[in-house]
Amino acid sequence: MLKTVFSVCLVLLMSLTACQSQLPSPLQIQAVEAMPPLAAEFETEVLETDTHGDETTRVYRWRFVRHADRVETHNLSDDSGEVWRRLAGGDIAYQKVFHGQRQTIDYQPGDLKALAAVPDWRAVATLLSPAELDGLQADGEESVLGRVALRYRSGQGEIEELLWLNREQLPALIRRQERGHLLVTRLVALYPTGQAPWPEPRDEDYGHTDYADLGDKEGDPFVKSILPTLKGGHHHEH
Repeated sequence: MLKTVFSVCLVLLMSLTACQSQLPSPLQIQAVEAMPPLAAEFETEVLETDTHGDETTRVYRWRFVRHADRVETHNLSDDSGEVWRRLAGGDIAYQKVFHGQRQTIDYQPGDLKALAAVPDWRAVATLLSPAELDGLQADGEESVLGRVALRYRSGQGEIEELLWLNREQLPALIRRQERGHLLVTRLVALYPTGQAPWPEPRDEDYGHTDYADLGDKEGDPFVKSILPTLKGGHHHEH
């Protein structure tokens, strides 16, 4: 009897080990050409601890829309956004979008190069930089929004836990430490492109200001109000 029980346990252990070994580790990101277009909504919690040990939590929602050569994010908390475009030849252009004012600040590829702010397109398209994948090890699977997500954990680096939708090439959860804060980003909705319940803004409905022309418009009330949020002498975070 004991021998039979031991044999069953051994078979189960071997099966679990085989399933674990089938998971890609470390995580592999597909070529950008193979990433499917999609629209998603995320929720991010920022947990902060002050010098007295008191914890506060900020929660905000944001949207993410990916096409083959265009990625847009929209922060619903302050109604601002970003648009990245991959141009012919691989150059990247960028827009900082202010939806409430219907205005954008446009950066040409040369502006980004001068600012040393040219991104890795895979990071833009997947929300994960290649450097963040180091140290991630497969740790099983779970279901997210009816889809199979691969779970990864890390004992090093900023990312502590990641749920990855391999077919969609998109994270379903990212738990990371950043500047002493815990950030937890969760996928809350996912749609095929064109089926999201929000309209995509049209470029022609917005006023445009070139980044190179900002110096001539520093007296403009709108430009003065948004300067601290811009690249180029001011901090910027994605």
